[in-house]
Amino acid sequence: MAGPPSTKAFIPDCSKPIMLNEVKFKDATLEEAVAYLKLAVKKLGIFAEENINAVILGASEDQKKKKISLDVREISLRSALDHIAHAVGLKVRVDSHAVVLTSAAHAAELSTRNYRVPPDFISTGSAAK
Repeated sequence: MAGPPSTKAFIPDCSKPIMLNEVKFKDATLEEAVAYLKLAVKKLGIFAEENINAVILGASEDQKKKKISLDVREISLRSALDHIAHAVGLKVRVDSHAVVLTSAAHAAELSTRNYRVPPDFISTGSAAK
C-alpha cells in the first residue's frame, strides 16, 4: 500500500489540486496568510510528516505589511495562494521544492545552460587579444 505523496513529488507535478474546505482570515500580513495556508495543508495530513514549502522572495516591506483578508470555501491551495499574492502585488511560481511568492523582478525562473567546448578551449586563447 502506497503512503501519502511526498511534497517533492507532488508540488512540481500538480496533477491533483490540494483542496481546502475553508480559508478565512482578516487583516493578516503576507507572512501570516502564508503561515495560515501552510497550517491548513498540514491539518489535511496528506504529506505525512512534511508540509508545503512556501517561500516569499523579493517582497518589499510595504507588501509584507499590507493587510489581506480572505473568506472562501472549497478553494484549491493554488487559487488561495494566487489571491494572496495578487492582493499584495506578487506572483506565484511553483518550483521543484517550493511554492514561491515573488515580485515581478524575481518572477522569471532561473535556468542553467551547458555549453560544450573543446578540452583545450582556455589554453588555445579564445580570449580577445
